[in-house]
Amino acid sequence: MNERKPATTRFSVTGQPVIRLVDLFAERTQYTRKWILPFNSLSLYLEDDPSDPSWVELPEKNERFELKKDCISFTTYATPMILHYTPAHLHFCIHFNCEILPGIDLFFGIRERHMFMDPELRKEMLAIYTEPDPLRRLIMAESAALKITLRFWPEKMPLNMSRMADFEPLLRYIRKNLVSHPDIPEMAAVMGWSDAHFARTFREVFSITPKQYLNRELFAKAISLLKDPDKTVKEIAEELGFSSEFNFSRFIRQCSGISPSALRKGNKNPFYIRK
Repeated sequence: MNERKPATTRFSVTGQPVIRLVDLFAERTQYTRKWILPFNSLSLYLEDDPSDPSWVELPEKNERFELKKDCISFTTYATPMILHYTPAHLHFCIHFNCEILPGIDLFFGIRERHMFMDPELRKEMLAIYTEPDPLRRLIMAESAALKITLRFWPEKMPLNMSRMADFEPLLRYIRKNLVSHPDIPEMAAVMGWSDAHFARTFREVFSITPKQYLNRELFAKAISLLKDPDKTVKEIAEELGFSSEFNFSRFIRQCSGISPSALRKGNKNPFYIRK
């Protein structure tokens, strides 16, 4: 199967929420790995081996799902999971964010995985998978992402939207100043609060610490930069404000369990087969 030509990896719409395509790829690989990914994942399973099945486990819910051919899955933002892929397994994925605030996905805090059969959606995803035109393929993927977002729209947001909105200037500030790795005093100053009050309130509102939020933003940006084959890992480390390539590699391993070079393997355009 041939690689596709590169194309942009960002959907752009006016206003909020913003659908942002993170990745679009087909993958045949072998590993067992823990993941907490900073995006939503829509997957179609194209091939499998019932005698040696691939599976995904959700440790928080003590659930395990076999990844069977023609089955579709939708995993929400930052859901902790263990993935086990066997050599016979092939799947097609659309990774995307639906941002309601910078770094805050619509499914933030939901942590769910849905497994289902849907012949019409399967047909639609196969059409994306085989579409030769890069721009048309991305628009088709945006449509699929929007449909799955509406299909699994949260019945109740786990976080307080009005309280989150108070932090919008800070979230935009963090995204703009990622490379400086803003610390608690700097973030608190943006809000005009004491360090202790800021740290406590941020955790109450978002259910994560400011440092965890910053690391998720850094990891998401790193994934984006690692797509560029012209940038070395050292250059990306410097661009993201890490003091050394070693520290950047350690950060990526902490977030993904693998090295930056392994994370970017084959990842030179938004549609590829990972070997």
